[in-house]
Order: sequence, then structure tokens, then C-alpha cells
Amino acid sequence: MSIGVQSGSEAPSQEQPIDGYGSLGGFQLKPASPSYFTTNPVYNELIVNLDYTYRQYRPITKPFKQALRPNWLGKEALRTAVGVDALKTSQYRLIVSKLNQLATLTPRPAPVEALFNQFSKTEEQMAQKAKPRVVDHLGRALATGRRKEASASVYVVEGDGKMLINGQEAASYFKKIQDRESLLKPFEVTSLLGKYNVWALVKGGGTTGQAEAISLGIAKALMTHSPELKPTLRKAGCITRDMRVVERKKPGQYGARKKFQWVKR
Repeated sequence: MSIGVQSGSEAPSQEQPIDGYGSLGGFQLKPASPSYFTTNPVYNELIVNLDYTYRQYRPITKPFKQALRPNWLGKEALRTAVGVDALKTSQYRLIVSKLNQLATLTPRPAPVEALFNQFSKTEEQMAQKAKPRVVDHLGRALATGRRKEASASVYVVEGDGKMLINGQEAASYFKKIQDRESLLKPFEVTSLLGKYNVWALVKGGGTTGQAEAISLGIAKALMTHSPELKPTLRKAGCITRDMRVVERKKPGQYGARKKFQWVKR
């Protein structure tokens, strides 16, 4: 017995294939640059362009390592100039190293000068001087210290020697003895141990970098309270920032200097 199709009903239509690209007609457009496939295409494209510009003009110029270098923008200002949401310290250093490499070209071609105008400080920015550190109405001196990837804002006020690091006691925040010794070094060399209170906010880096960043901030704040301490602190190396950082790992190697084990036979 056959079953007829009911009157007024239509046969089910076959589903049409879905076009995933819409107006592209089933074909995806080719990206303008391979940097499209990277995590940070804007930053990656800038590095590629800086390298390409140096290789392009190096054969027709004379690299001079002692050439005068412009004053480059700071990290935040450079991030805005590049047009990215975030810029790591390592990325900032790489951009500056590429710009310093371009600065060795003499004479400088017009495209290189255009890059310098984009990423160097203006005369107005260079004329701005840092605000002098003063003791506020509460008797506090504010100073900033940096070491490796750590950055610390330190308040120093006369007191009985208490130290708070991110709201914790220094002894509980820093477990290592050498880190706690770094904190107290500015007070020890000036014989002011137990005469000032310290309240610090620190971020980034590890415990060693944070401790030395706070120590630098303490030394600067002590100079705000007593400028005559500067020779003593400078002789002890407390107000000189340590610019050393960890050397990056090299491709094809185990680490920064160490090579992979190799046996001839």
C-alpha cells in the first residue's frame, strides 16, 4: 500500500551549502603581511621593517658606531607611538636596539630620519625636567627604584624602623636573608637603622630584583630627608642603579652561552 503525498504540503528542499566567507565568494583574501599570523602583528611588522631598512641602506652608507643617538621615547610613549595595547620591557629594549643600529648609518637616508622623528623625543619633551623630590606635609619622602624587571615606589618617614612591603612585614615578604640585607643596606651605611619607617609598593621581577629596587628607592628617599647623605650613599653604591639584566637565550643553544652537548663519534 503506497502512501500518497498530502495535498498542500511541499517536498522537503535540499539544504544549501553554507558560504563561510560571505562576500568573499568562498575565497579568503591573502593577508598583506605574514605578521598577520603572529600574536602581535603590529609589533612584529615594526621589527621586520626596522631590520629591512637597515639591510637596505647599509651597503650605501658607512656605519659609524660612535654616531650621535637621539633620545628615544620612554616605554609608555613608545607604546602609544607604535600603536599596541601593551609593550613588554624586552620588546621595548629590542625596538631601541634596532633604532640604535639605524643610528650608526651615516649619512642618514630620509626613511631613517622619518623613523627617528616618530620614535625620538621632541624638544619640548627634552626640556621637561623631573619634578624635585620633596618631603610632603606628612613628613614622607617618595622615591622610585628599579632593578631588572622590578619597579618599586617607596615612602620613607621618620619612625621606629618598621617596614611594610605590599602591606606585609618585610621579614614575611622576603624569606631570603640576602634580600633583607639589601633592604637595610642604605640604613646601615648611614647609621640610621631603626630611625625611619618604610612603606613600599613593588611589582614585577623576582624577590632579588624587588629587594634591590626597594633599596634604591630607600636611598633616594633618604637623600630627600638629608641631602648631606649623598656622598656616603654614593660611595656605598646605594644610589647607582644596577643596569645588568639576564642575557637572553640564543636559538640553537641550551642557554645564553651554554651549548648543547655534542659528541663527534
